[in-house]
Amino acid sequence: MDRHVSVCLLKNSKEVFVIELMLKNQITFFFIKEHLRLQLFCRMIMHYATLLWFILFGLCPMSVPDSIPIGMFRTECHDRHFWLAVSANFLGQKFRFDVQGRSEVHEVSGQWAAECGYTFAVDPWGDLELRVSYLACLVENQRDSEFRLLVWFVNEDSYGEKSYPLLLACPLQVPWGARELVCEENYMEVSVLKKLPPDNHIASAWVTPVSMNEGLMEWRVVFRIPMLSEEGGMREETVPVRMAHLLGYHINTTDTRILLRCPYGSKLAYTLQQDEFRVEVISATILYKLQWTMLTVDMSVACTMNQARMDGSDVLWSLPRELPGLVQSSFIEKSLKIGVGGRYLSECVAHQRGYVMHENNRTWEIRIPFGAEGGFIKSHVIDGRYSQSYFVDVFLMREWEDTSWSLTRQRIFKVLSIHHLPRPITLVNRTEPSQGEFSISLCCLPPDVSLVNLSIAGQPLVWKEMDKTGVRVSHNPLPNNSYTYLLQIPFTHSLILQKYLGDRFRRYTLSVGFLFILFPEEEFYNHSAIVEADLQDVVLPKLEGECTNRGVRALAYYGNIDSSEWSLSIGGMKVDWELVELGGFSLDAHELYLSLEVPLYAPGMAYEGLGLKGLLVRVLVSLVHLDTGEEQTHVQRCVFPVRELLVCLPDGRMVVMVDTTGVSPPVNPNHTALLDPACRPLETDHSRAIFSFLIDTCGTVAMYDGDQTIYRNEVRNMPPFPSHLRPLSRPQPHYRVPLACVHPVNGNRTLTIYLPSHSSIPQSRAQKTTSYIRHLEERGKQHNKHAKIFS
Repeated sequence: MDRHVSVCLLKNSKEVFVIELMLKNQITFFFIKEHLRLQLFCRMIMHYATLLWFILFGLCPMSVPDSIPIGMFRTECHDRHFWLAVSANFLGQKFRFDVQGRSEVHEVSGQWAAECGYTFAVDPWGDLELRVSYLACLVENQRDSEFRLLVWFVNEDSYGEKSYPLLLACPLQVPWGARELVCEENYMEVSVLKKLPPDNHIASAWVTPVSMNEGLMEWRVVFRIPMLSEEGGMREETVPVRMAHLLGYHINTTDTRILLRCPYGSKLAYTLQQDEFRVEVISATILYKLQWTMLTVDMSVACTMNQARMDGSDVLWSLPRELPGLVQSSFIEKSLKIGVGGRYLSECVAHQRGYVMHENNRTWEIRIPFGAEGGFIKSHVIDGRYSQSYFVDVFLMREWEDTSWSLTRQRIFKVLSIHHLPRPITLVNRTEPSQGEFSISLCCLPPDVSLVNLSIAGQPLVWKEMDKTGVRVSHNPLPNNSYTYLLQIPFTHSLILQKYLGDRFRRYTLSVGFLFILFPEEEFYNHSAIVEADLQDVVLPKLEGECTNRGVRALAYYGNIDSSEWSLSIGGMKVDWELVELGGFSLDAHELYLSLEVPLYAPGMAYEGLGLKGLLVRVLVSLVHLDTGEEQTHVQRCVFPVRELLVCLPDGRMVVMVDTTGVSPPVNPNHTALLDPACRPLETDHSRAIFSFLIDTCGTVAMYDGDQTIYRNEVRNMPPFPSHLRPLSRPQPHYRVPLACVHPVNGNRTLTIYLPSHSSIPQSRAQKTTSYIRHLEERGKQHNKHAKIFS
């Protein structure tokens, strides 16, 4: 057969040499101790090659072929174990660890792993982790101070199976204690210092270690087990080491220590319920003989099985201070250290993360805030609700002294887990209204949650166009490997709702929906929120008015509130298209204001007085906010020159202005009167006269026509002297102006304006007003309401 030895230079984080022994195209690594006898020439080559290999590996704890991508493997040396991690990116469809000893290769799995001191799992980040006790099976142990282990990582993908050798080499960092206990995830382990020989024995007889082949199988193990009878007590069962191995107990000896290890739930173990604690106990004593002396050593071990629970917002894990069979009644607590992922935390770091350890009534309590740095959060959607699971890989190292042992160290590895805890996403409103934008953040989201869509007021936003509308979304990481989303959107965005509150305050409302996706399940979760902000930034509408040749013009300046929130009224009547059409209003919308011109005799004009200067009218313009009722008003008064006019007032008065211009022969306005000659003008000028009288005075005649009453009178030329004394040379002109007001027999009277010179019962505003009032009646209005409008 062809054999050859080659030395290859490989590059990783450091340069390492690997001795590659080729045999029929298969790579095999051999550990060969220096004291082995060389019988064949090829064996001698292999021996020297292995020596060189150990020397070179002493420079670097791991060696991998150059086909392995950099960073895929990580190794560390801890107090009492090797630590190896394989990146999730490197894991194939199937994978495993194999470990190689002097003459065997064994797969790390199941019962064998627990008995031999191996713990492996996929951590929450997807990386594959392996922890191996320094006292584990197949570990090369040099005087309990140097430890080496050859691990093969076997990766299988669609291209086949590939194996990668990794040599782990670690020196002892912390000296061994008299008794050391390990509570791993899958096994319990205890190792104790071998007893020193008695003073009357020869020391040289005790220095030779007891190997498996030189007496270990003759040892005995005494297990103490609680009796099931009512009397209680303990019974003893003595078994040889060979039988203990068959029962799942790994018992071994090294240069300086004796070891016992077993999986949880093994036979001859028992569980104690101590207060609220459940403790698994192995109560054992090993009997062994050296030369002529029988020695005993207590190899008991106990581990707390309690799980973590939620206490408020903290993950609480409790442990008993006094473990049964391990801690004597009088002991001195030396220290308690906490770590995460097998790495110790300083007091400062633990404090920063919120970790708390304290004693409470003979109990050690470990408190970790849910989601604190060092743990891992997994998201879920259950029945449409968002929840989280939290995992913290906690490592505790406890030290104490008692009368039996000068120093006991207990190392505890425990994954604290809280499953499916409802955790509503927290919305933090950081909005400063004076900044004119919403600023809200969602906290705190783990890495397995990602925002995929955003909607405002029910309308999805297009990511590429958000910047154009002022919407900004940022992703901000936090120290505990979670992050927040910060959403900023201006108040002026078209999808932001606005509502006027009064007193120039406006409420802006953001109705936002977030659509998240959860990996790797690709579940979707919708989270919605409504955020409000009040800001005194309202510019109220402003009303102005002016007199025109045609009537009165009202100007309504918009302000910065939606004009649809305001109702415009003229003379107390809401301006709608029907009123605009009926009254002949002119309505024009401009960029900054709305213009509404009211004709002189249109509805909404209020009559205030009639004098020789003209007709005094008043127009009340008002804007009323539909929600708050807040009102803006403006009164515009105008005087319009008139020559002739008849006004029928609701209080039963008639006011009339007549013009004698153009009458031939001329009529002196001072010589005019009503049917009752005693009713003379209140005011005159050279051509006009004004009368004001009650409809039941001054000779007024009432006539009934159905449901209406017509009140008639007239203006006549009535000189101030008797007719028989009238000069014959100056004949009196015939001058007569009929007057009439129409009022309902039963009901409220309304204001009516006529131009009396056109007809005895003019049809101008009277008909228009009556028509509009009847229209309002059909809509359920009352006459008296509109009487107030014209009063």
